[in-house]
Amino acid sequence: MKIYFLSLFLSTASIASERAWIKESNSIAESFAKEFGQIVPESASSMGYEEFDPLGSDVSLEAEKLKGLFYEKWAKILSEKIATEKNRDLRIDLEILLKSVQNSIESVKISEEVGDIGFYDGSKTVFKELQVLINPQSPPSRKKSAVDRFKVYVHGAGKIKPLLSSLENLVKEKEKKYKVKKFYPLRTEVELYLAESNDYVKGVEELLAQSGRSDWKEDFIVFQSQVKKYDQFIRDDQIKKARTDFKLPPKVYQYILKLRGINETPKVLIELGRRDYKIIYKDFVSLAKEIAQKNSLKDHDPASVIKYLKSTPITSASDAERTYREADQVLTKIISENKIVSLPKSSLKIRIAGDAESKATPVPHLTPPPLINNKGERPEFVVPSSSKGTLPFDDFSYKEAALVLVAHEGRPGHDLQFSSMLDNGVSIIRSRYAVNNVNIEGWGLYAEDLVYPYLPLEAKFAALQMRLWRIARMFLDPEVQGGKSSQKEVMKVFSNELGVSSVMADLEFKRYTFRDIGQAPSYYYGLLKLRSAKEALQKKLGTSFDELCFNDGVLGLGLLPLDIIQEELLSRLECNDLK
Repeated sequence: MKIYFLSLFLSTASIASERAWIKESNSIAESFAKEFGQIVPESASSMGYEEFDPLGSDVSLEAEKLKGLFYEKWAKILSEKIATEKNRDLRIDLEILLKSVQNSIESVKISEEVGDIGFYDGSKTVFKELQVLINPQSPPSRKKSAVDRFKVYVHGAGKIKPLLSSLENLVKEKEKKYKVKKFYPLRTEVELYLAESNDYVKGVEELLAQSGRSDWKEDFIVFQSQVKKYDQFIRDDQIKKARTDFKLPPKVYQYILKLRGINETPKVLIELGRRDYKIIYKDFVSLAKEIAQKNSLKDHDPASVIKYLKSTPITSASDAERTYREADQVLTKIISENKIVSLPKSSLKIRIAGDAESKATPVPHLTPPPLINNKGERPEFVVPSSSKGTLPFDDFSYKEAALVLVAHEGRPGHDLQFSSMLDNGVSIIRSRYAVNNVNIEGWGLYAEDLVYPYLPLEAKFAALQMRLWRIARMFLDPEVQGGKSSQKEVMKVFSNELGVSSVMADLEFKRYTFRDIGQAPSYYYGLLKLRSAKEALQKKLGTSFDELCFNDGVLGLGLLPLDIIQEELLSRLECNDLK
């Protein structure tokens, strides 16, 4: 029997809580979070500090000024602590929190430099903030507090004004403030919000109906009229000023990449992505031919083979849920039998989303649980649907693709990142403030890598499609932002070459232009980082290297940046094989 020792950083929650450095780190993080919560209560609430649940933010330039003072204060506090701190683990945490603060300071400076007016999607914002508190896993107390938050949004409280009128005033205040330059939101984004706003209003009503309270109905009527007024302001004023060029200023785009955890230039991302896409596409073509021959298909190009696999699609939300649960069972067996990574005792949670939630986040995703004051909530794999009970696109509507998707979002993917933190205990800073897209999505794609050798032929083909999908993101996002690729080029790559649906291909283009600019390259970039760390450990440990030990080691470090993870594993990971 093998017993693995991961020195210092892997432990049970009880042991972790006894460590002096974790106690000190958590004390600092809690002071930071709660002080910021006095300015933005929703931030502290989302972490699990329930005393902030009934509160709402002041939205104004004055509040923005308070945020700036807060960041400047904490930059000084953390710098002084780092200068004298001798404990390595605590110093890492302090440096991570300081980096987060410095990023916020830089973000304000860049926004002011370009005159960023910003776009505030009123009804969608209210829906998403309430959804944090009203969801299937929330305890009754948090659901009831959501009504109090909603009342603050509608009526204000003390110095805090009603949210939607405050958002309108904030836009006007920024227009006055930025006299030389004004950078308005993209017209496509504004139009999409206006088209969907009523769906979010309906979603808010549905959430409030699940709150366990009934004293919100009159407030909701007021909210409806406020949304109409705010949306009319957007139609009459903002949409006329909205820009039609989706490209961000190069300095802004490069900064966004840095926030995501990407330290390369757009040029390097494009060159690396284009190179690897061309190499792996050859394997994709070969597998397509093999499947076509196996099934006597006339056409053997990849897009045609994908179409064939989609020919018996999942047509209902209930069928989708069953398919994903079956995929989880298959993957659990693969993970256990091949000793890939340690699995939690609890089962994977899967839920089909409703209309409003599906519009807010139109792709399958994992919703993390609160890591502070957790009352048994677990990570939740959420699949979008529609009011018709069908999936909004067919890209994951066949069992082979479902298998790969669950590997990414569920286990051994994102679910394990958060389940591991819940079950094994890491500091607040490593679970909250260290997170970036590269360390999150890099692991998700790496998880697909882990199970790939054990998948059947058709699932391997689906996995290669999704791999190429992520590699394409690495070059298309910077190319679109640099004006080198158009919507036509994006549709060509995804629809013609990869067999992705036109709906999803359009979502990809929206991702690169306003939905999540700069996030797309993080998947493959993160995978390469993790592979580099693994290769370095294999070189160091030689025959004593063990994959289970390595994978548990990565998860045991929480959401540290991958460069730090590699450094920590190289210096501190011990995989001892005791009989």
